Amino acid sequence: MKFRMPAMARRSDSKHHQFERRVPQDIIERARGQLVVIELPPLKGAKGTTVHTTLGQRVKFSLKTPDNDVAAARTGLVLAHLEKQYDAIRQGPKPLSQKEVIAYSGEAYRLWVERFEDNPGPVAEWSAWKAFTRAAMEGRILSAPAASTDSLPNETEAARLQFGEDLTAGINALPRSDDTTALEQRFGQVLSWVLTKHALHVDAATRMALLRATAQASHLAAFRLKRAADGDYSPDDNEKRFPALPVNGQQSPITLTDLFDRWMKETKPAGATITTWRSVMKHLKAHLGHENATLITEQDAIAWKDAAIAKGLKPKTVNDSYLAAARRLFSFGMSNRLVSSNPFAKVKVASKRQAGQKKLPYSNDEVANLLTLARAETNPARRWLPWLAALTGARIGELAQAWGSQVREVEGFHILDIKPAPDGGSLKNEGSERTVPLHPALIAEGFLDFAKAKGNGPLFYAGQARKREGDSNRHASKGVTNRLSTWIRDQGFNDPRKAPAHALRHWWKSAAARARVQESEADAIQGHAGKSDAATYRHFDIATLAAAVSAIPSPLDGDTRGGAQKTPEASQGALRRPSEPPQLP
Repeated sequence: MKFRMPAMARRSDSKHHQFERRVPQDIIERARGQLVVIELPPLKGAKGTTVHTTLGQRVKFSLKTPDNDVAAARTGLVLAHLEKQYDAIRQGPKPLSQKEVIAYSGEAYRLWVERFEDNPGPVAEWSAWKAFTRAAMEGRILSAPAASTDSLPNETEAARLQFGEDLTAGINALPRSDDTTALEQRFGQVLSWVLTKHALHVDAATRMALLRATAQASHLAAFRLKRAADGDYSPDDNEKRFPALPVNGQQSPITLTDLFDRWMKETKPAGATITTWRSVMKHLKAHLGHENATLITEQDAIAWKDAAIAKGLKPKTVNDSYLAAARRLFSFGMSNRLVSSNPFAKVKVASKRQAGQKKLPYSNDEVANLLTLARAETNPARRWLPWLAALTGARIGELAQAWGSQVREVEGFHILDIKPAPDGGSLKNEGSERTVPLHPALIAEGFLDFAKAKGNGPLFYAGQARKREGDSNRHASKGVTNRLSTWIRDQGFNDPRKAPAHALRHWWKSAAARARVQESEADAIQGHAGKSDAATYRHFDIATLAAAVSAIPSPLDGDTRGGAQKTPEASQGALRRPSEPPQLP
């Protein structure tokens, strides 16, 4: 069923927003008394929190934030969880197989490890935590403190008073029983978190089996955390005992990680795309509290979008990065019958371009100043990348991964091959691969001598190790581009509307227009796609492109300009101006 967003309200005695909503009339009696546990992620400075609420006539609790945007995002997340939970209640309690019980209990194992493995605290605390857990599992005690996932355990003194100095001997001295009171106290809330997360409504026998399995999984996690507290982070084989999470009675549903990995192996995207999209999937997983792709609904997608905006991300970032990545992955999943729908297909942030935000090119004076600064540098990237970007119009990432073997001679012209680096580099798209003639001013600066001295390997980064298949680590040239951008900013180029290096590419396109270079030629040099299908039939020879490159004057007064640098072996004489048609043989 669909929910309309409730109005947010504040209690008279609290500055925090409240969530309040009626439980649907058709399930009130069946839902009454059921504990719902929902994780609310950190947003816009508000800390993450866990909501525990019992269903009755109404659902009511604090959203733990005074911020309107955060409250709205959390409201959307809560509605998505409740909608699934109510649908499960309508369908009635269902049994689970033993394999499904163990699979779902793995959620508790992963919860403890993810929360506490990085900073597990003292060894003694996990020893005490394990003691209470085992005693509750074996029915040796009638009450036990509730296991909290929000903070590190603080049970050492309580365990000593309960079991004595020797915890193992103290537990063993108590008789076993079938009493589950302490077990319910210990892990009832953790079990409710698992049930809420997966919208499970199970029968009594299944619930008890799942409670025991959740306790066992938590106990195994405590062994791992105790070792981590002692400095031992060796692999834990216990993680392998939990089967893949089921959905709709089927084993091994597709996860966000599976979906991303299959898309990555099939499409072989650029390294920067892999890094960015993997981060997006991590953010989505953290927001949902799971990564079962088949369980994600359009309401989940909307809540995730709202949460990203509440976090302070710009609408363009959410639309063009977060939602675009998710939409593309789920489209791939549908095409390969991995998921049945794309919950992100119609979700977007309402936005419009604002005046004063459009990216701008550098001015002629700014380019001249930057190239003058670069001329004084000894660092190869600082010395040559600004010159290459200004006089080829190429993307800085394309240039940073260039190898000496890509600087060569074609038909008597010195050129740079823009192509993926042999050690695993990548370009933006298929059309980005191209041959760009070198500008006379660039050659006059001594770039050919520099490239020859570097040999056939990378010009601007060290190492030639080939990346492994499927390796998602960013290419070494990415660090070069980042450091160059920092250096440019440090030189005083701080206009936020002028990207440190990319503004050179904007300048080149503008300079090409001023020099009356045909737009189709400029597109071919920069690797831009043509605006019509006819553009795919258009191909330019090196001489034509070299004339176009040379027609653009260097922004530094007195630099070489005019005819392209052509070797003595070139078969033609003076170059045509870009406006002249090529002569047929």
